[in-house]
Amino acid sequence: MVQGSCSQKDHEGVRTRLCQLPSPRGYRYMLTTMQDPALELSKLNGPNSSHVKRREQPLIDRIVRGEEKGGYYLIIGPKGSGKGTMVLDAMRKINADGVSFCESHPDLEVFRLRFGKALDFDFYEDWQGSLFSRADPRNGGPALDIERALNKLEKVALRYALKNGRPLVMAFNNIHLFPNTEEGHSLIHQLQQRAEAWAEGGILTMVFSSDDYWCLDVMKKNASRMRILSVYDLSATESLRALRHLRRQEITHRLSTSGTGGEVQLESDQEFRRVYELVGGRTSYLARVARADNMIDEAEAMIESEKQWLLSKIGLIPEHDDDVMDEQKWASCSWLILRHLAQAGPTLHPYPPVLPSIPSKADVEYCPVPDDDGKHVRSSSSVNITPPVEISSEDIVLPKVTYEEARRIMTRADFLEALDHYHVVAIDLQHNVRPDSTLLLRAAQQVIAVEGFDKDLDTTRDRVDQIEGLHRQNELTVKEPFRVMFDKRDGKPVWEVIGLGESFVPEGEDEEEERQV
Repeated sequence: MVQGSCSQKDHEGVRTRLCQLPSPRGYRYMLTTMQDPALELSKLNGPNSSHVKRREQPLIDRIVRGEEKGGYYLIIGPKGSGKGTMVLDAMRKINADGVSFCESHPDLEVFRLRFGKALDFDFYEDWQGSLFSRADPRNGGPALDIERALNKLEKVALRYALKNGRPLVMAFNNIHLFPNTEEGHSLIHQLQQRAEAWAEGGILTMVFSSDDYWCLDVMKKNASRMRILSVYDLSATESLRALRHLRRQEITHRLSTSGTGGEVQLESDQEFRRVYELVGGRTSYLARVARADNMIDEAEAMIESEKQWLLSKIGLIPEHDDDVMDEQKWASCSWLILRHLAQAGPTLHPYPPVLPSIPSKADVEYCPVPDDDGKHVRSSSSVNITPPVEISSEDIVLPKVTYEEARRIMTRADFLEALDHYHVVAIDLQHNVRPDSTLLLRAAQQVIAVEGFDKDLDTTRDRVDQIEGLHRQNELTVKEPFRVMFDKRDGKPVWEVIGLGESFVPEGEDEEEERQV
């Protein structure tokens, strides 16, 4: 239940809060403002923290400002591509006025608490009604508590929309962390139903972000006003500019911290290009490499770490025991699709070409694609609103196959979801299957380049077939070889079994006479 005390309005991190206050006729509700904890945490490193502004940022800014009505949004893309960072950046620009941010969790009880904290909604944590033989309101489980919070949020959204003329915004980050079970699907449907109704009324816009494809598959069944934004890696030009910008920030910070001062000396364009060929355009990888002492050594160490992690998950054991047959079946099928993608992907050249110098104005905070002043197509159906990307010859394009083709290559239809969950492959809106990142592509290329890999893969698959064949066979074993002899004695047929010892006793004459009678 929401408490009666209200916090004071601050100039930064402002968001709306519903207070329930006692009155002579029951309770009255009052809108107040408070600080958003997610925004406060994101501001610990300052406004110029090491992250990259993406081409999708203007669209996210309009969504968070409440300028996009009549729909709700699903941002889907691989991990580390900047989905949550874009939402937090947009919140920072408007001081989180009318916006709330909530992180997902596999345990729905934990998510219930996080959702209540994001809304400043207090559940019945200190319920003492059992002393008076009253039922605990929390006996209904987390779904019922979340429904109560959504009911209160609806009252806030109605009053806020009437007062300010724009909808509230509620962002749920990493919804793929919800359990991929009936319970998790029910929670997603519960939130989606409210998102559909509130988008139609224009009182609240929900924003979901996910790394895995299964969330899109679950939500697409009931989506009529959902708009989907796919996030990919940066292009070569964007990556090199971002890397130079982050590297300059890091070196400047080191010089200011040490107190030595001096001019900032950046690496050559050839070294920046080499780093891009190693790690690709993933924003989280670029930020990590830019903070290293030696960028190329750090990139190669990241590839080696990714390769060892990959082998720990789907490493091949050619002469494996039958107890690990199911694991090796999954590993061998996974390497079939990875080998196909690694062979189709761009190879790593020993000496990358030197690109022309990048202008110094790129070292300032930039946006690859300018804002379109809100001019775009609105639709009430589930549509793809991903900004188009022009691919140049300098870009590292990850190889892709269709979902149907990937199932044929793997000879299985149930292993792709697990690979997507482990971030080995990524599935986009068009059902294209790609390596999750350039880093993983380089790791897979190193694994398949080892001498004897194809032989080990074939041996592992043959061993799986042998074990499955043994499980399908029934074997009959006789302890001693025996021989059956047929003869006639006194005009009667006689047969005798030799070799079974006392385990076989011929039928006696008395028993034969009794049977004839």
